[in-house]
Amino acid sequence: MRSMIRNKRKLYLCNRYQEGLITKYGEPIELNVNYQATNSEGDLIALGLDFPMYIRIKTDLDVGAMFKANDRVYINKQPTAGFDGLCKDADYEVDSDPILSLNSAEITLKKLSGK
Repeated sequence: MRSMIRNKRKLYLCNRYQEGLITKYGEPIELNVNYQATNSEGDLIALGLDFPMYIRIKTDLDVGAMFKANDRVYINKQPTAGFDGLCKDADYEVDSDPILSLNSAEITLKKLSGK
């Protein structure tokens, strides 16, 4: 049920890269994935009291391979028209490398703004 096409929502992924000593982000890539807020007791144990600031994505391996730690993601807003390379207005960041299983990937995003 979670991977049905009708349940997928749009987000934009900006991959991080180094240019000399400066960290920059690539052009936003539009993806349709399933994501949900973390809100269970297991998430409270795993993530601590800041668990409302996290979103979990479950997707297939091809899309999961596109995410890397510290990439930036636009979920609740559109990327600006004049992309600057720093993704300053992105609202989430990939918390750690994706957890890959046999046929799926799980990605955890952390909100960049405070509570």
